[in-house]
Amino acid sequence: MTTIEVAAPGMLTTIQDLGRHGSRSSGVGPGGAVDTLSHRVANLLVGNPADAAALEITLLGPRLVFPTGAWVAMTGATVGAVVVTPEGRSTPVPAWHPIWVPDGATLGSGSCASHGCRSSLAVAGGLDVPLLLGGRGTDLRSGFGGYQGRALRAGDQIAVGAALRKPPADRHLVVVLPRTVPPELTPWPTGSPADGAAPPPIRVLRGPEFADFPTASHEALFTGTFVVTPDSDRSGCRLSGKALAAPTMTLSEVVVAGTIQVPPSGQPIVLAADHPVTGGYPRIAVVATIDLPRIAQAPPGAPLSFVEIGHDEAQRLLRERHRTLRIFTLGLEYLR
Repeated sequence: MTTIEVAAPGMLTTIQDLGRHGSRSSGVGPGGAVDTLSHRVANLLVGNPADAAALEITLLGPRLVFPTGAWVAMTGATVGAVVVTPEGRSTPVPAWHPIWVPDGATLGSGSCASHGCRSSLAVAGGLDVPLLLGGRGTDLRSGFGGYQGRALRAGDQIAVGAALRKPPADRHLVVVLPRTVPPELTPWPTGSPADGAAPPPIRVLRGPEFADFPTASHEALFTGTFVVTPDSDRSGCRLSGKALAAPTMTLSEVVVAGTIQVPPSGQPIVLAADHPVTGGYPRIAVVATIDLPRIAQAPPGAPLSFVEIGHDEAQRLLRERHRTLRIFTLGLEYLR
């Protein structure tokens, strides 16, 4: 059996998939990768199903040893990945490409993420952890799933499933395959933060309690700039900016990833993958699915602004992404 050895765990590295579904009535939310787009693309690059279990890396990546080698792909935030062979030869490797990590080599991050917040690291064959309630992802709040229900630690050994893609002719060389991921399949379709591009507003739809908020709160949401605070996590992206006056809400209602709740402080919270299944704060807006990866990649200190779109526009944008994803998948299958 192929395994990966964790030499250093990084800041917060967990095993995630595309989430559990159908267990909300039991109080278990979907969880899964915060940036599902980068997760999908990483898996597709190495020949896995899009929902295969992979690593989600936050800000500072782990150092992993591959005793028998493997094809990997890293997407999402830029962390400066480097492969070091057993002979000590160091090779920087790019994100968004399939990479062969030679037998006995180590894959590590050269630095803290410089652009974005989270990276997805897929390994050909998928990470072989138990299927629980229809998912393999780590539920940190409840302590189950993934690898023993927790973030990775030094010394952990992760099993890997059987890979469809064969090793290269020379297993002792680092190989990078020339695959091009279209910008539409990255969290930054209008330009990477590395290019110095000003981020466009996050697209949102009106939330169930939108009409209960005063007009001044609507104007503050759509004309102001908010900053991501350091206490953001997999449960939610917490923002700081002009306080929004909110109506009183005492009943807990259904929430989903992207729901923008406004607590008594008036500082919005954008719910993320590990959100609870219900929440009692009023919901002023919901981030369109197309822009959830951008929320996932917003590091502490990042500025965010919002713009309203309609349901028809949100659905059209998502259909376009699914079409691009399908074309990309077919292209990879042709090159395999």
